[in-house]
Amino acid sequence: GDPQPGGGGDPQPGGGGDPQPSGGGVVLPLPKEKPKGVSVDFLCFEFQKQVKAVFPEYNNETTFEELGAWIWGSYNDRQKAGGPVNVVDLFGHKTMRKGGASLCDAIGRNSPDSVGDATIFISWAWQYCVRDFLVALGGYCLGQNVDPKKTFCWICFFNNNQHVWLQPGGVSNAVEIFESNVRMVGTVVVVLDKLDARLSIYFSRLWTIFEVYIAILNKLQIRIAPMIAAAEEAVKLGARAIGHGGNNVFAKSLRELLKIDMMAASASNPEDAASIRRQVEQLGGSQPMSDAVVKAFASMTGLDDLAREGCQ
Repeated sequence: GDPQPGGGGDPQPGGGGDPQPSGGGVVLPLPKEKPKGVSVDFLCFEFQKQVKAVFPEYNNETTFEELGAWIWGSYNDRQKAGGPVNVVDLFGHKTMRKGGASLCDAIGRNSPDSVGDATIFISWAWQYCVRDFLVALGGYCLGQNVDPKKTFCWICFFNNNQHVWLQPGGVSNAVEIFESNVRMVGTVVVVLDKLDARLSIYFSRLWTIFEVYIAILNKLQIRIAPMIAAAEEAVKLGARAIGHGGNNVFAKSLRELLKIDMMAASASNPEDAASIRRQVEQLGGSQPMSDAVVKAFASMTGLDDLAREGCQ
């Protein structure tokens, strides 16, 4: 995920782990136990139902970036994103405690069975359309033959207390918190918007690339959940899209990625980007990260030849 900057909503930061101010942002305590997640079933049905009920502006093209502005943005943020005039307290998370709470906490209070220990960490981008993203999660459960009511997702949009994260300066130790959550959840699901990595939002975001790299370094399981565009592209292109052999679309785009400095990918918060780049340098630099990420995607998508080549 990619925490988004913003002027913050009407509530002031506080609660949610007693953040301590530090320079330009707050320092949050690192998680000490496995984090919670919201069930795929709740997200696909009740969440969408509630969002549609309280936001007449919502449609199939609405992105999480826009939805975030509607929920946590200032009046100007909401208007700029085509949202409501008045503040909307989705699931009561703004008034649940002083300083607000995460959506996950509020959902857990209202629907306890819909929140449990996170079983998958979702690597994705706020620029995704809400509907297509949730369809991908439903498709993941179907493809993996897992119960959507018992598949609990750690998703930054829902799990982070955005009343704190979206304040000016953000969270100073965001990188360490994300690393800890990736390791504690143990399985990373990449929600991929397009097969052609050169056109993909996913591969343009520094956070998502870094999350996969951390999963690789920790030898965690990584899976792909294609969004509608990626799935349709795969069907249209057939064996030329994803499959064995190095001459398909995905293989070519992965090879192109090797020519791009992944460290040049963007993050919404410049301080987060700087922290990620420092961490990557400490782990060996940009090229080892690029090689590892491309090889991981090659292996996951059946491009064994490309993976064995060592991405040469």
